[in-house]
Amino acid sequence: MNNKHMACVTLGIAILGMAYATMSFHNKLKLAKDEELVAKTAYDSAVFGCSAQQRNFIILRENTKAVREYLSQWEPHLKQTRNPQFGEALINLRIKQDDIITLSQGFETVNLDKGGTIPRTLQARLVFEDDYIKTLNWLANLEGSMPAVRVSSCRLSKGQSGNDIKMELTVDVPIVEEDEVGESKT
Repeated sequence: MNNKHMACVTLGIAILGMAYATMSFHNKLKLAKDEELVAKTAYDSAVFGCSAQQRNFIILRENTKAVREYLSQWEPHLKQTRNPQFGEALINLRIKQDDIITLSQGFETVNLDKGGTIPRTLQARLVFEDDYIKTLNWLANLEGSMPAVRVSSCRLSKGQSGNDIKMELTVDVPIVEEDEVGESKT
């Protein structure tokens, strides 16, 4: 084989190598374009889903605006008692401030709905016997100073002397941890 044949063979191998490389690069380019198309479709789908969720969020935010505003008004009152001991102390402080004669008192923590705004309450069972006006004013002051308190039962009867009244009272004080209220993002 002479030099001309060798040069033709070398040139043929080089042309075949370049053709193979060109086809390989062409296939890689085609795969990349296919992946780009799949990624673009996924992106468009995600953008559409995101905008749909944003519309749903805006609608939900508008539908719950009144409830969130109502909750925000009650937040300070709900946060008033962060634990059962603090609730007991608040009630005992109210009793001492008005100097009401207490016959008995008992406190119990009651667990409510875990996912609710108020997960548990402090149930206070109180029995008073004191002046009619003083006792009822104490109850009014309790509800005024702790508006989130719920009176679950109140039984009144005549006291042992004169103008005295006996009041058997069951009060539910909401116990809400600091991070359980206030999740109302606008």
